[in-house]
Amino acid sequence: MERNGKEKNMPMKITYDRYFFSLKEWIMYLGAALAGYTVLSLLLYDSLWSFVMFPAALFFYFRMLRQWCVDKRKRQLLDTFVPAMEAFVVALRAGYSAESALKESRRDMRKLAGEQDLMVKELMYMEGQMGVSVPLEELFLGLAERSDVEEIREFARVFAAGKRRGGELDRILNLTVSHMKQKQETEKDILAEIASRRMEQNVMSLVPFGILLYLRWTSPEYMMVFYTTTAGKIMMTVCLGLYLLSWFWGRRITAIRV
Repeated sequence: MERNGKEKNMPMKITYDRYFFSLKEWIMYLGAALAGYTVLSLLLYDSLWSFVMFPAALFFYFRMLRQWCVDKRKRQLLDTFVPAMEAFVVALRAGYSAESALKESRRDMRKLAGEQDLMVKELMYMEGQMGVSVPLEELFLGLAERSDVEEIREFARVFAAGKRRGGELDRILNLTVSHMKQKQETEKDILAEIASRRMEQNVMSLVPFGILLYLRWTSPEYMMVFYTTTAGKIMMTVCLGLYLLSWFWGRRITAIRV
């Protein structure tokens, strides 16, 4: 049976723990990996023999990159989830039912963030599911499960409990959203404080390669021992491993969650 135009345009359910690269992203990231690996091979080993390890390096590179994209998409969702729920609570306190309040929130967020925003798509999906009699609390719990974001999970649980018990749902949700907003603002303040530290880390990450380039340019005969002997190649490999270990450790230190 052919679907109507409205059904064709209905946003699909997104699983936020999965990320699939587009063709453009595959070409862009693969090109960057190839260029970076070539530079490292020439700089550390003065040859391309290390390309035998390129497939393994590429596997870990895309695994890390995919996780970065997953985390970025979750942050984008959360950034607009909080204002969307603020609008939802405002509509509830104005006397709307929960289902009508969700529609009002979707209209407000559509004007604020545009149709391509992740939360706007989620609100449109939820609105469509309500049209086929799916309870709103199940939709919030489903979003919490798919996104695996702590703040969304907390809101969904509070909303589901409030719907079951009745009472002052708008007041309870208002307190929950206020707590989420305060937590989000605190995290942004902390990130602003450590932004300079992250910049320092990025600059310091380039220093070892700058030193290698300087030594190769000013004292090429001094560096030849690292490129022509087995001990030198082992030393370069150990230094690369220590560099990657320190880089990952630095990224973990600056990856702060409140």
